[in-house]
Amino acid sequence: MLISMILIILNNDKLLHNFVNIDNRETTIKNNVFLLIYISLLLLFTAIPAVLVATNCNPNNKLLYGIVGLLFGDIYLFQWSIRKFIFRSNNYCRI
Repeated sequence: MLISMILIILNNDKLLHNFVNIDNRETTIKNNVFLLIYISLLLLFTAIPAVLVATNCNPNNKLLYGIVGLLFGDIYLFQWSIRKFIFRSNNYCRI
């Protein structure tokens, strides 16, 4: 999640356009609403599944792994899928 948001913000021309044309409020508001909706959808489709997997796979320390899943959701889901489906670790995360 954190990595995805940083890449989106750094590569978003509309966000950079807000700083150049600070006087045009209507364009600035439209660009910010677009960015807010996009980040919300990103949160919904990447961070929430990562938090659910992290908390269900690590019942002893749900809070710590939930925070890790929220901040680094893409990396967490990647390592989970590699460990679960490629390495086929025994007794790892029975979902």
